[in-house]
Amino acid sequence: MSRRPASLHHWDPGEVPLEAKPESQADIAYRRIKRAVLEGALPPGTQAAEQQIAVRLGMSRTPVHQAIVRLEQERWLELSPRRGISIAPIDPDEMSQIYQILMALEGTAAANLARRPRGAADGVDELLHAANAECVAALEAGDLPAWAEADHRFHTALVENSGNMRLVQLVESVAEQAHRARLLTVRLRPLPVTSNADHDAIIAAIEGRKPASARRALEAHRQRGIDTLVPILRAMVPRPTSLL
Repeated sequence: MSRRPASLHHWDPGEVPLEAKPESQADIAYRRIKRAVLEGALPPGTQAAEQQIAVRLGMSRTPVHQAIVRLEQERWLELSPRRGISIAPIDPDEMSQIYQILMALEGTAAANLARRPRGAADGVDELLHAANAECVAALEAGDLPAWAEADHRFHTALVENSGNMRLVQLVESVAEQAHRARLLTVRLRPLPVTSNADHDAIIAAIEGRKPASARRALEAHRQRGIDTLVPILRAMVPRPTSLL
């Protein structure tokens, strides 16, 4: 029996604050579509014509097409001449590989932070504590989407303060895909109490200036993430949806 595509009339593209430098219409379309995919307003399996997207964004078709081509190259969606666009599903095996990449890169970042001089007055240790406090507060409030955002900020803070800009760039290339999976599964996973405790262990190793321990704590944390996330993703079957 065929399944009738669900409607996504609730998707409101909204406005995204402009960056400091001027943006093209294609850049704005790119950010607004990507945000909708990342946050689940356009869930996996959504199908739409480019013209539908253009109308929803209040733009002409040319910049929207340019944005869609870019998003296809980054594997956020699939583009077909006949079927228009289809929001890409989250492949469990690919997500496992992404987490393995994050284990290696973030493990290096944690070790770098642990190599800083004791008593460094750079505020990084305090920043990590504050980020994890947001995770704890969100969980205590039962706000799982807020926890997911706070968890993303914790990992971002860890990487961005590692002192290695190449590493930051490499993490950025995959971290958003991991964040998308986190947001889409956050209500399907057990309460992330262990995740917050893992953050404490990572911070303790960094504060203790123990690089090997910081790396191991980070890798164990990400491995637990893989073990939790991948089975949920395997059980998720994207349902075709439509913007109509």
